Amino acid sequence: MSGRSSIESLKRLSPLADGEAANVFGAAGRESLLAGVTELPFGRGAGQRPVVRRRRSLVLVLAAVAAAATAAGAWAVLRGSPAQETTSVQCLIDGNDTVIPSVSGDPAHDCALGWKRDHGVEPPPLAAYDNGLGGVTVLPRGQKPPAGFTPLPSGSQDVGQIQLQDSLDDYVGGLKSSCLDRDAAMKLTRAKLARFGFAGWTVSTRDGAGTCFESDVVDPGARTVTLIPSTGPIEPATAHRLAAALRPLTLGCESLGTAVTKVRSAAAGLGLSEPARTYELDAVTDDSLRCASIYETVGGTIFLTVRGPSR
Repeated sequence: MSGRSSIESLKRLSPLADGEAANVFGAAGRESLLAGVTELPFGRGAGQRPVVRRRRSLVLVLAAVAAAATAAGAWAVLRGSPAQETTSVQCLIDGNDTVIPSVSGDPAHDCALGWKRDHGVEPPPLAAYDNGLGGVTVLPRGQKPPAGFTPLPSGSQDVGQIQLQDSLDDYVGGLKSSCLDRDAAMKLTRAKLARFGFAGWTVSTRDGAGTCFESDVVDPGARTVTLIPSTGPIEPATAHRLAAALRPLTLGCESLGTAVTKVRSAAAGLGLSEPARTYELDAVTDDSLRCASIYETVGGTIFLTVRGPSR
């Protein structure tokens, strides 16, 4: 492919609010652009398996070499949100290019874990960069970064933002857990904002087809969450069956290790396997928590994140 990508062209436009976008594109055109962006693949192995499109953070992970978008990413490009507020990271290592959900807040660490999981060996030393296009890209430390890349320190992504996004996109107890109407979705979203300390944020809804408000646009710059309706729960059905099996586990109070064991057992009971790559599990130690949290999100594969105290 030659020439500038359409996404990069969008990036070079002046910042544009939703209302202004509607004036420029028309309401239908604005939604068409949003839908087109969400057709881009997301997640490990996105080119090798059918992709379940995921409506995720407003912030778009967009690298200089390749672009990968989450839901409503178009507005992130137009608004130029800081890279540190992203909830995804591009891992560009030895010719392998993947975009994965952020987990620990340390992009290089997350990419290293992903590399080891994919290849069975330790990666070369890695370094994270603000790629200058609204996202975070991780490269081998010895590789010269492209022009416009700025080094990022360890732990440069906001863990609270990551947890908020995971909890909203969660199939177990988030917006995708059932068909929530406007009022129920707004109530749940406000509860998530309060839980993770996002005071002063506002929640609104966008008109659209359907009555299930299962998609969200998180805009840290504007301190808003916009909820988007759809016609009903998105497949795969396996994700919903797994969520049903995990839901009882969230009623107890477990340590990280115990919760991970139970999550793997629930997945195995449905015939899912980490070695077979039918799901990926990340365990994050967080001793500030009293009980482990379990999140299930989907983007190219099923991602399970268990975050909790070591004991």
